[in-house]
Amino acid sequence: MLSPPLRAGASRPPRLPLPERGRAALVAAALLLAALSPPTRAHDMWLVPPVESPAPGEPVEVVVAVGMDFPASLNAIDPARVALMAHGPADARVVVELRPEEDDQHTVASFTPPTTGAWLVAGVTRPRVLELEAAKFNEYLLHDGLPHVLAGRMDRGELERDAVERYSKSVKTLVPVGASSGAEAAGRVLGHDLEIVLLDDPLAARPGDTLRARVLYRGAPLERANLCWDLPGNGEDFAGQTWTDAEGTALVPVARPGPMTLRLVHMTRPRTDAFEWESFWASFTFRVATP
Repeated sequence: MLSPPLRAGASRPPRLPLPERGRAALVAAALLLAALSPPTRAHDMWLVPPVESPAPGEPVEVVVAVGMDFPASLNAIDPARVALMAHGPADARVVVELRPEEDDQHTVASFTPPTTGAWLVAGVTRPRVLELEAAKFNEYLLHDGLPHVLAGRMDRGELERDAVERYSKSVKTLVPVGASSGAEAAGRVLGHDLEIVLLDDPLAARPGDTLRARVLYRGAPLERANLCWDLPGNGEDFAGQTWTDAEGTALVPVARPGPMTLRLVHMTRPRTDAFEWESFWASFTFRVATP
């Protein structure tokens, strides 16, 4: 059952405030970054489901997109970097095969669902380590939904400290095969380090509805995660964002039919010999049906 729609005139759930000290630090950091190079975002990763619902036994193609302007893709991902699996009804599983397109901008993931139902296609990339100059790292934190991490760097006097970061990305999408509910598949927990699960059925959502999303970090609800959502046509901006509560949940408004994605980044600081920071990325993409 879907959550009630937002009140009239509200475009998104209210953002939870940062602590007073964090807000002041964030404002100061933002002013500093404004004097730097134009803002850039790191590349998100999405699984974009097909427009038409396939029938059982028909091949399905899901686009693996990497970029900053949802759902456009800037480059193809090496199939060796990510392993995808399609999870179906009654714990059915089908291996997903990947191939880069000739344009070097997209990777196509394909599988053949044997049964009717909502199939959850998901996977995680292999971790990579990246070195970033201090200004670029600050800019990335500001524009990719990590203002609280940036505020902490400001508080500790670390804005001029370079960063070595390890990162990995987990991705999900829903593919309805035949007429079916997506509630069970959308709420399935796969055990990724960071993952988004939906407590309402996105396949039943219509413009004006609100979806409840839950963010899990290593199986536990993640409080105060900066969950963002996006729609086509926003360029490098997000359509909206909010903070998760103590249960790791947040309300996401459904604006219009078509593709929609939820995404976030969670940053940790393990301070190992190989890297100081570790970030986990997650996205969940689905299509909102036309009323």
